[in-house]
Amino acid sequence: MEIGQTLVDELDRQEKIRHEAETKIENIKKELINIARLENREFIFGVHKMCSIKSYDKVIYPENKTMLTNLIKLQGLYGDLSMLNYSKITSKINKKELSSEIINLVKIEKDFRLVLIDRGV
Repeated sequence: MEIGQTLVDELDRQEKIRHEAETKIENIKKELINIARLENREFIFGVHKMCSIKSYDKVIYPENKTMLTNLIKLQGLYGDLSMLNYSKITSKINKKELSSEIINLVKIEKDFRLVLIDRGV
């Protein structure tokens, strides 16, 4: 068996194990939250650890952020609240759509991305 094939199969196996573990962790967290709510508790103790469970106000932004952005600009807050979109900047740098002045400020190096594709076997 080719070493590459063995590594791909092992990566696939480990990805499945990680996915199962992440799902299990999320389910455990949900159960701990339910217990904390029902018993009005902020701490749940295990044998070796304790878990702090505190509620917070999660801000959920609208999908279409145009109105929000326009209001922030209108109120003069955009400069303080906006940030760079590195994904868009990276794309423009790779396509050489920005000035050499900007491109010269960054470092470009080769990297690799691995993606598993189901062969249906």
